[in-house]
Amino acid sequence: MKKVFLLILVLLLGTCSLGSTARATEEQVDLWIHTWSEDGKKVEGTEQLEFDVYDLTKWRENRRGDEKQDKEYLLNTYSTKEELQSFVKEEQLVKLNQTPYPVDGSGNVSFSVPRYQEEKDAAYMILANGETGNYHMLPIILYLPQTHPETKDEAQRLLIYGKYQDVSQEVEPPEETTETESYTTSENPGIEKDFPSSGKSYPSTNDLVRDYTILGLILMSIGFIGFKIIKERKKQGG
Repeated sequence: MKKVFLLILVLLLGTCSLGSTARATEEQVDLWIHTWSEDGKKVEGTEQLEFDVYDLTKWRENRRGDEKQDKEYLLNTYSTKEELQSFVKEEQLVKLNQTPYPVDGSGNVSFSVPRYQEEKDAAYMILANGETGNYHMLPIILYLPQTHPETKDEAQRLLIYGKYQDVSQEVEPPEETTETESYTTSENPGIEKDFPSSGKSYPSTNDLVRDYTILGLILMSIGFIGFKIIKERKKQGG
């Protein structure tokens, strides 16, 4: 009898562990990058912008610094697109997307990135290309997790405003800002249904919800099998 209970316990723990690992691997963070200025004005020469996403997790782990310090280091050390591409090659950064993400007619682009890389908090560098004027978009350095400033909950949807550098003159580059609060229809009609505007962190993706359902069915099946075994043993003993 004890062996049967131990077997069931091992199966339950193993199933829970597999379910937890699968959820961590599949968890995604939704990004929405707004390339126009924060007052809603189009930035000249950014109509054909497109983005590439690079995994910066290992570099982050090696530096063991905080997001602000690492961001300042990258912006000050690699101030041109050519220098940034050299950095990508030197660090052998892996590009996540096979084809670039283009902006739409409203200057927006949205996509998802994994919450973890090799079971570690992920970090990403997002580079823009395609500028046709004097304003070049600065790299976006994103360390996960990001938390809501008021609730301190981990955000799973992020709004990022791009910042620019005027390459026609020497200017100290500003930082880009990341917001975890509202996605409003006034800036982008039709976005609200995909990006709720409550300003809090939201449930995980549908894949993860389905994962919870599958895990529950497995646990129920294991419990039923255990119950049948115990019942049969009682009959034999009687």
